[in-house]
Amino acid sequence: MNPPRVLGYGLDTLVVNLYWPAGKYQLPEGFEATLNELKDLYRRDPNGAILWGVDAYFPLPNPVPDLPWGLEGDLFEAAIVQPTRHYAWQLSFGGLVFVRLSAVKDTTRRAEFPAMRVEFTGTYMRYADRDAEKVVRWVLDAAENLTGTRPHRVQVSRADLFVDVEANPLQVTDIDRFTSRSRVRGVYSFGVDPGREAGATPEGGLMSNTPPATRLRVADSLAEGVETTAAFLRGRDWSGFTFGRGPLMARVYSKTVEARSKYETRNLLMMYEERHGPLTGHVIRVEFQLTTDVLREMVVVGDGSDIRDWDTFRWAIPAIWAYLTGEWLVLRDKARVDAYNRLRDVPVDPLWQVVQGAFNEGGDRGKGELVRDRVFRRVDPVALAKQALGAFMTALAAVGRIDRVDLKSWWIGAFRALGRDKEEREWLGREGALAYGRARLRKMAVFGVMPEKWRFEGV
Repeated sequence: MNPPRVLGYGLDTLVVNLYWPAGKYQLPEGFEATLNELKDLYRRDPNGAILWGVDAYFPLPNPVPDLPWGLEGDLFEAAIVQPTRHYAWQLSFGGLVFVRLSAVKDTTRRAEFPAMRVEFTGTYMRYADRDAEKVVRWVLDAAENLTGTRPHRVQVSRADLFVDVEANPLQVTDIDRFTSRSRVRGVYSFGVDPGREAGATPEGGLMSNTPPATRLRVADSLAEGVETTAAFLRGRDWSGFTFGRGPLMARVYSKTVEARSKYETRNLLMMYEERHGPLTGHVIRVEFQLTTDVLREMVVVGDGSDIRDWDTFRWAIPAIWAYLTGEWLVLRDKARVDAYNRLRDVPVDPLWQVVQGAFNEGGDRGKGELVRDRVFRRVDPVALAKQALGAFMTALAAVGRIDRVDLKSWWIGAFRALGRDKEEREWLGREGALAYGRARLRKMAVFGVMPEKWRFEGV
């Protein structure tokens, strides 16, 4: 295949804490009572604890494309109210954004208390073009609308940085080519796929390719690097590696293998093909998960700024990435391993050079596009249709009608209705016919019913 190339990079999951000036955090009159009622209802009926008209309180944009009930850019009009740890309530916006709210008390009105915690899932970030600066601005505007006062500080609690690279697939034995500052090398094990999908300057915006002018200083506790490593297989194929655990973890895994079982990943690969042309190699994701314990130990050399502060973090992303891929974890060149006595002296693998340059200006060294997803769907519509078909067949069998009623044509039409063009509708019609036949025979067997044709002709 061609040399490794960057397909996309940016921020995946992002969790931020919001702080208000002393005494300024407050909620609309009657809002707490409504949330308490819905939280109690959630314990009895999770699907019924819906806060309708939430956009009047917390107007959060819904960037999901191609929604049948509205246009892109509409607001979330409903949210599910859930109980949660450490906060009074959690609002779930379509399972894409989770907003934890504090009740208004003397303690929560202190300037040093994070009265609100917001988690943007990786899916939401994809829908929002991975523009983290825009996403944070959205939630600040919504929080100001809810409380009447804009938060004065945003602190990063967790951030996942990633790059997707097209390259030759790795092998399980390649784990021996990774080096780190670790003083203890962990043992790697084999198991199932982990199933995890798993920078900026003030002038260039959040995802600018221009690195910051100052370096990042890392505490000695982090410089020790990886203490635990693991390898994963799916069948006989390499699926991924994990390095470290807890506060700082790295995942290097195959999106191509993951796409065999995940609908959204298949769509991601389709999107990459539309943007970059046919994919001749594996799509390998390199992802680092940083939590508060790690972020508080990183500072910008020169001014000592804590990178948990959002304004500092977004500016320091290239420096963070440079440390993670240049010191904390490095893949060495397989072709040149035998020429050196120490693995640490072996030059960096060409694949890893592309990974290292993802957030920096560098032409063929990794200047990539943002992941601007416009084709993602949150669910697999064909899988949902098959589930509905199975449930209906169960109901039909339960009333003793499964061998007396033939609704094959109706279900084929129902599957075809999911198609967006003629070709897709024809394919879905064939899928529907096949699914109907299989579901009917399976449910008849479960309920001990033999097809009428077989009763007289034998089996």
